[in-house]
Amino acid sequence: MSQIKTIHESSAELKISVEIESSEYEKKFNDELMKLAKTVKLDGFRQGKVPVTVIRQKYEGQCHQKTISYLIDTYTQKIINEKKLDLVDTPSAKLLDTPSKNKNLSFDINFNIMPSIDLKLLKTCKLEIPDVEINDNDIDKVINNIRKQNATWNDSDNPAADGDKVVVDYEGKIDGKAFTNNKQDDFTFIINDTIKGDPATVALFKEFSSKCLNTKVHDVVEVRNQMPADFTDKELAGKMVIYTVKIKKILTGQLPDLNKDFYETLGISTDDEKIFRDSVKTHMNFELSDKLVSKKYGLVNESLVNVFDFPLSENLVSKHQKELEEQYKSLKQSDENLDDKIKDIAIKRVKLNMIYMCLAKEVKTNITDQEAIGFCNEQSPAFRQFYSDKIKKDKASTLLDVKNKIVENSIVEYVIQNSKSNKIQMSFSEVMDG
Repeated sequence: MSQIKTIHESSAELKISVEIESSEYEKKFNDELMKLAKTVKLDGFRQGKVPVTVIRQKYEGQCHQKTISYLIDTYTQKIINEKKLDLVDTPSAKLLDTPSKNKNLSFDINFNIMPSIDLKLLKTCKLEIPDVEINDNDIDKVINNIRKQNATWNDSDNPAADGDKVVVDYEGKIDGKAFTNNKQDDFTFIINDTIKGDPATVALFKEFSSKCLNTKVHDVVEVRNQMPADFTDKELAGKMVIYTVKIKKILTGQLPDLNKDFYETLGISTDDEKIFRDSVKTHMNFELSDKLVSKKYGLVNESLVNVFDFPLSENLVSKHQKELEEQYKSLKQSDENLDDKIKDIAIKRVKLNMIYMCLAKEVKTNITDQEAIGFCNEQSPAFRQFYSDKIKKDKASTLLDVKNKIVENSIVEYVIQNSKSNKIQMSFSEVMDG
């Protein structure tokens, strides 16, 4: 008799050890040989008349692998059926011993079990969903930014003013000593321009702007910047960095006029400012839609992780952790807390995957090819082109990715509809810059 033993069992995992008697293995192995004997063609023999001894000599390895795979699959399915397991993913098997004169075929099977998730808890999720109406002031700001991006820059002998472009050479030191990547020539920035990035980067740009304001070409200024204690680069974290900055060039920008020539440089054929503004607003709506989808995902995922609590498979967490460690290995030396952060991300990923699997049963998942193509056509021009290029290269794979995206979007909307969600009024810039 073959032996099946439980090695470990919990609400999240099941590990089973299986040992197959030699008689069962030999029976299946011989069945595989006989199947081949009926169909194989070998020189010197008629089809179906090749002696089993010859078949065994030539195809023993192939039949051996097929037999092992069959028995592992058979016992895996038998355990799933008998124990009525609801699984997170495909079970994994580890071969321990191959059949021989002294040993039976033996292997372990690991099952990651789907936890019991009570979707009634969605009612306790508290979400604040941004509600945005693009107005004329928002459009004016975007148009002004477009004009800035297309400004004509000319050398200036005047002191650097707000909005001027400045070219500098700088060198930073900590306690009078250089550090990695501490200097740069021809570094260019716009004084008091809006900077997006981490707090340390934003603070540094503000200091550069403050000290370079009202300077002239060839002036040298000192910029002092206190780096935050939690900065990822430990060489700089918590340190006072003193930069010596030499002004090399000051340029004043000339914004383009709103006219037909300018509109055409942006791909808009009109001399009507209203049509131009409508075109800008359309583009803003596409950008806003993409951003709101991203924000909803973040809000929903954070709430789901906090509200739902259930045991997780250590196997799954470890698998995701190893993948993340490989992905972020370049940051290992600069962040001593990286291992803890990676494990936290792995736990959240596994948890969210299980919750999404459960929620997928509540939304439409049989998305047609036509629905997937329709979804692509509703996206912003950039995303439409992105999907179009991918479909040309691999239509089946791309449409599958799109269908999965549609299902995920439906899950997010399902959570919002079934939670305690409130709309909060926000401006276009608040959402886009947040």
